[in-house]
Amino acid sequence: MDDHNPQPITPQGTQPSTTSQAAQAKPKAFLNSINHFRGIAIIFIVMAHCYRPAGWEVETFADKAWFNLMMNGTVFFVFISGFLFHHVFYHRWDYKKYMKSKTKFVFLPYLLLSLPWIVWHLTVGTDPMMHKEMADISGPAAAASWYVITGRTLTAYWYIPMGMMLFALSPWVMDLIKKQQVLYYAIPLLVIAIMVHRPISNLNAIQSLVYFLPVYLLGVWGSAHRDKLFPFIDKYWLAMLITGIALALIQAQYFGAGTLNKAPFEMTVPDLMLPQKILLTLVILAILNKFEHVSIAPLQKLAEVSFAIYFIHPWITTPWWMLYDSPDLLGLAGKGNQFTTLLVTLGVIAISYVIAIIIKKLLSKRSRYLIGW
Repeated sequence: MDDHNPQPITPQGTQPSTTSQAAQAKPKAFLNSINHFRGIAIIFIVMAHCYRPAGWEVETFADKAWFNLMMNGTVFFVFISGFLFHHVFYHRWDYKKYMKSKTKFVFLPYLLLSLPWIVWHLTVGTDPMMHKEMADISGPAAAASWYVITGRTLTAYWYIPMGMMLFALSPWVMDLIKKQQVLYYAIPLLVIAIMVHRPISNLNAIQSLVYFLPVYLLGVWGSAHRDKLFPFIDKYWLAMLITGIALALIQAQYFGAGTLNKAPFEMTVPDLMLPQKILLTLVILAILNKFEHVSIAPLQKLAEVSFAIYFIHPWITTPWWMLYDSPDLLGLAGKGNQFTTLLVTLGVIAISYVIAIIIKKLLSKRSRYLIGW
């Protein structure tokens, strides 16, 4: 997830470049489609943490299929992040400035918002305490470091340790762009990611990096070669949608629901959710590109506040089950479904949005140090 907010200018597609080199040689216009996609992506991110409070117990084949289509929205965010890395930073690249910005407006909010929960975990937290149960760590300094390294303080915070490593790799990514080698690395890495899967409990940031790096590179390539990508997805989006749905159905039938988190070198079935989500990424992008000339205000606003919503929403979704040992927030256990999940998701997003606005009003520009916005 990138934290920059480029200003809207001319929509994509009005003056398409004739070659990929030309597309890379000049600054690019802000894309409504990508900004709208950021707004959609945060909905999927929050949704992954709302199905339990919404009482949705995924049991039937239909539930599993829907669940597979709805979960792992992080793929959307990572693709967008890669796309924006090339689109925004390629033409004004400064590694030192880039990492300084990420440290101040991504890692610092992560530390500040994690600190209260690290203290809680080390003092009056769950029994057995999470760091003792999962990592057999007892010393306070080692335990605090474990929470920072793994992001286990709150649901969703695992992304930041992985994201900081991804940001640190940007000189290598920039070199791949210049040498026109992005896709040469993205495809083999994608095959590896499909076999590696996401890590158990999302605790291994290096494994998460292996899993999401090819998605990031595909986003980079998509921006660098928009003149090839957009006509292709415009032509084949329906076939990709059908294939993506088919993958979700196959997984529901044979492999179950959700991400199949595992140890990195354990050999199991291939991860069908990753290619499924990449296909859905391209489908959503193709559909949004058809409305490039339209500014959809709710999605634009969600995109603007998406990083703050990411940081704030776990404070709403996670503490309930941590404090009361139950995810059943509304008394819907066994009665919920994908529709109650969507309603709870929108409610959590609305509350997070209001909290972000209040913090922004109180702290003004300094709010970026706390919530990334």
